[in-house]
Amino acid sequence: MSQLSFRRFLSHIRIRYLIILVVLLGALIFLVTSYIIQKSKASMLEVMETQGKALLQALILASENTLTSNALIEQALKDDLSDIALLIENWEKAGTLNENLLAELAGKTGLLRLDILSASGEILKSSSKIKDRKIYLDSLGNFLPEISSILKGDDNQALLEISGPSRAYTGGVLFVQRSSSEKKVIALIVLPSYLDEIKKEVGIGFLIEKISRESGIEYIVLQAQEGIVFASRTIEKLLKIEKDPFLQEALNQNQARSRILDFEGHQVLEVVKPFVSTEFPAGIFRVGLSLENYNLITANFQKQTILISLIIFALGFLVIGLVIAYQNYFTLEKSYKEIESLTGNILESMDNAVVAMDAKGNIVMLNKIAENLFSLSRESVIGKKYGTIFPYDECLLTDSLNEGKAVRDFETSFKTRVGESKTLLIGSSGIFDEEGKILGAVAVIHDITEFKKLQEETKRAERLSALGNLAAGVAHEIRNPLNTIAIASQRLKSEFTVGSNKTEYENFLKSIIDETKRLNNIVNQFLSLTKAQKLSLVSVNSREFLEELMNLVKLEAEEKKITLNTNFKAEANLKIGREEMKKALLNIILNAIQATEPGGKISILTSNSKGHFLIKISDTGKGIPKDDLSKIFQPYFTTKERGTGLGLSIAHRIISDHQGKIEVESEVGKGTTFFIYLPLS
Repeated sequence: MSQLSFRRFLSHIRIRYLIILVVLLGALIFLVTSYIIQKSKASMLEVMETQGKALLQALILASENTLTSNALIEQALKDDLSDIALLIENWEKAGTLNENLLAELAGKTGLLRLDILSASGEILKSSSKIKDRKIYLDSLGNFLPEISSILKGDDNQALLEISGPSRAYTGGVLFVQRSSSEKKVIALIVLPSYLDEIKKEVGIGFLIEKISRESGIEYIVLQAQEGIVFASRTIEKLLKIEKDPFLQEALNQNQARSRILDFEGHQVLEVVKPFVSTEFPAGIFRVGLSLENYNLITANFQKQTILISLIIFALGFLVIGLVIAYQNYFTLEKSYKEIESLTGNILESMDNAVVAMDAKGNIVMLNKIAENLFSLSRESVIGKKYGTIFPYDECLLTDSLNEGKAVRDFETSFKTRVGESKTLLIGSSGIFDEEGKILGAVAVIHDITEFKKLQEETKRAERLSALGNLAAGVAHEIRNPLNTIAIASQRLKSEFTVGSNKTEYENFLKSIIDETKRLNNIVNQFLSLTKAQKLSLVSVNSREFLEELMNLVKLEAEEKKITLNTNFKAEANLKIGREEMKKALLNIILNAIQATEPGGKISILTSNSKGHFLIKISDTGKGIPKDDLSKIFQPYFTTKERGTGLGLSIAHRIISDHQGKIEVESEVGKGTTFFIYLPLS
């Protein structure tokens, strides 16, 4: 939908229908919000349940790996202790074994005690000064079953934990191995701290305690029918499995389940899964996940969702207000656009340039005529400072803005950005509000360049007309005595002879005849200037015609060492009086040759220009002073020491007779350029 269509749509909306729509939208938002809140809670619980089940699965796998590692560690311990026992046996065979050596070995290997027992169970040698047998006896004073079996020769070795109040050492590991060659038993007692460290690092209890430190875990419990096997913390009260149908069902179905229950005064999400091992009775792992973050997130989400819903609902009523305001605005804008369009059309249809600025000096108006006149684009100047675009106050707006005075019919000369000279007639005035406060200034500029040229042409034509009337009478009066003088001169030349000074006589007579011809030629030129000639128009090719002219002036240019540059890239068929046009162009080119110093250049170029064929003749001569430019086409005006001052006047008349025009630009010291515009056939 276009912006205009959207505006029209807004302007035709019925407010009562919009209110009903907003109320229905509010009800829909309420239902959607409630559904989203419930759905988000369920989704978050589902995620937590999945995380809990994954945690339980990882815990069970880790526990199984721990039990496997315990068996491997026990076997490795037995292998290490067996190697020590074999070393002692070798020393015994070599006869180098003594109690000091046993004590040194115990210190190096970190063992608590080393004993060598006889087949009857007597301590033969020991690393300890106290030879106490209680460690090998039960509460009744008999050898432990494992020890007795080795003493009898039924088993070769045994590894057992030391425990009970009847023992000399509380804790630790006892390793006994039968000697292969003699009926002796080697006993090694491992420090209790060594065994405790192993159990601590790889036991299930340690694993549970480590995992339970993670944030969000309330407790981890391994519970069997008999009670709690391991727990991550001290738990005051937990129902037994047989008293909790939920746990019984999970244990019977051998699958993970979850529930929300109260734990120590707050709710947790409990996830459970059965665990079976040969080391422990069948039980169930229970993980309690804190719902604190869940409650916090859902509460915040609920608040945000409700807030967003209220905002959307409020926006609905805001839209109603905006539509009402926009309808009023649209009505005003429509009226304003109509007035603006009318004003704009009036300004654009004017033949005059219009420039306006506001009270801050920023340009606010520039119509199409002004764009063309000043070679500016509206987009590049609107909003810019007037003084930046027109640094010389060309539109006379500064005084009108600062002083509030009006300027009427001020005529001035202006040179455009492309170097074209213009004559402008400017009127400017301030713009005021109802209270007389100035709001800006506006200028109306009329380009009277063509009018001034036409005015000059009219004056020139009037002068030539008056001059023609005078010339006709004067020429008649001059020609009669000229004819008499010419006839008399011819008779003197043909009928009379002199006896002396003949050469001087002939030269004198020749001068009379030549000057009579020259004066007659001037009279003819003067008469041709003052009246339009009947043209014999023929169609000529512009390139061929101009190349013919170049051949006529080439020799004279070469004599002065002047370079002739030609570029006839534009070509046209022209309907002209061939001899008359040749006379006009020759006058201009010969004038250029005479005005150019040796070594200079003359350029003749052609192009098409706005329906006319343009011949551009430029020289690098001394140039024409600005004050003389307006006079160069006047009869008898010349800046040369010798000349009649009629050549350019005749050229102007011939070009005008062809419905063309001639213009000139010149700068002293740089040269002169003539622009000859001829109509295209």
